[in-house]
Amino acid sequence: MKQLMVSFKGYTAPEEILTAVRRGDIGTFCLFTYQNVESPAQLRELNLSLRQAAQAGGHPPPLIGIDQEGGQLIAIAGGATELPGNMALGAARSPELAEKAGAVLGRELLAMGINLNFAPSLDVNINPDNPVVGIRSFGDDPALVAELGIAQIRGMQAEGVIATAKHFPGHGDTGVDSHHEAPVIDHSLNRMRSIELLPFQAAIEAGVTAMMTSHILFTTVDEQKPATLSSKILEGLLREQMGFDGLIISDAMDMYAVARYGWQESVQAALEAGNDLVLLGHMPNQLELNRLLKQWHRPEAEARILKARQASPAELPPLSAVGCAEHQAIAQEIADRSITLVRDNGVLPLHPSPDEQITVITIRPTDLTPADTSSQVAMTLGAALKKRHPQVNTYEISYHASEKELAEVLQATYEADILIMGTINAEQDPQQGELVRAIWERGQRPIVIAMRTPYDLASFPMIETYLCAYGIRQVTTEAIAKVLFGEIGATGILPCAIPGMLASGG
Repeated sequence: MKQLMVSFKGYTAPEEILTAVRRGDIGTFCLFTYQNVESPAQLRELNLSLRQAAQAGGHPPPLIGIDQEGGQLIAIAGGATELPGNMALGAARSPELAEKAGAVLGRELLAMGINLNFAPSLDVNINPDNPVVGIRSFGDDPALVAELGIAQIRGMQAEGVIATAKHFPGHGDTGVDSHHEAPVIDHSLNRMRSIELLPFQAAIEAGVTAMMTSHILFTTVDEQKPATLSSKILEGLLREQMGFDGLIISDAMDMYAVARYGWQESVQAALEAGNDLVLLGHMPNQLELNRLLKQWHRPEAEARILKARQASPAELPPLSAVGCAEHQAIAQEIADRSITLVRDNGVLPLHPSPDEQITVITIRPTDLTPADTSSQVAMTLGAALKKRHPQVNTYEISYHASEKELAEVLQATYEADILIMGTINAEQDPQQGELVRAIWERGQRPIVIAMRTPYDLASFPMIETYLCAYGIRQVTTEAIAKVLFGEIGATGILPCAIPGMLASGG
């Protein structure tokens, strides 16, 4: 069945998958970090086997997609360039850097055999309580999201990789995660056109090849069906009104907001609604589902899929492009230009005497949503500071730390001369706010760095020195250290408002 985007477990493709590719029964795949990716070299060999199977059957290269957004969601690390995410680009305010980021993504993905990237997110993150988008968004300004999104799309597609604008019609103003619940948005269509839809319309006009749906109920357009299952939204709004003629790809169908209708039922409904490709995610028995739906044909969808496959580059660039020095330099430049100084009481830059003790408290990286690969990242902020000052102690506590952890770290950091705390979504973790306030109340004046969303300041508004970094990867911790020690200025601009405190751009 040509419209199902299949997944499988293994660092090599099972023989039954290769046989189906040779027969032409399967031509599109979604790969995942934990079940398909061991290293860039292994991934290239896996994808070459899929491409060779297609060629042996007389078919064009398969479409092979993955989530390589940068920042929070990087499916391929371990040698690939770990770019800062979209909100860092939003703070850097540079279309040129966004285009370079897109080119890095495209060049490296194609070298590993990937020709379809589920990026960029064009969600306008105007809801601070949004649990799933956050730093995956460029910010809360639709025009900025559009400008940077188009630039990243342009860079990626120039390298021969299909870019996917997501999550249509917009996941930025939701308060629940569609992996676990069914979000509902009831804004008027006029409001949607001015905010949620604006970046998608701009991407269509700029020639984006693919669009990924969201599993959100937009009641103004369709009161009964989420976008992925709604022909009113996909055919009526996206195709007829907005003029999109590229590939429509569903978000993963194993997410609660659509999976609750039943595996086969939801997939059938997605096909009927107008999705060209239905991404099965981690659904069970995918080959059997493919067999059951084999008689389904939508000629116009199959033509769009074939066109995209035929346009895919026949040859892969050398693997040496992956993680090369040029790409690492681009990643570092984005990080350097993203760091945002929101407040300072005159303590920066730091000039510690040789015997002064710098103490760093950070949150242990963890996956806060299924669309997250943070748990793969080792926090390196302490190491970045230690390169610049010999007396650095580091402490790492859990997200939602226990009272015991909080008490232990409070005791251990009592005599710190300079105390730096890196927070992660503190507005959703009261223990972080409790710790910062306890440090403040005993007379220390910590430097606080929000290492994910900027909203943490609302949890401890008395903090006088506050920076936003939008990520935890090594290029970002290096950029933080550069700013703290005055090697570079903090030139980032706040890409989204901190409610009740600061507007975006402040």
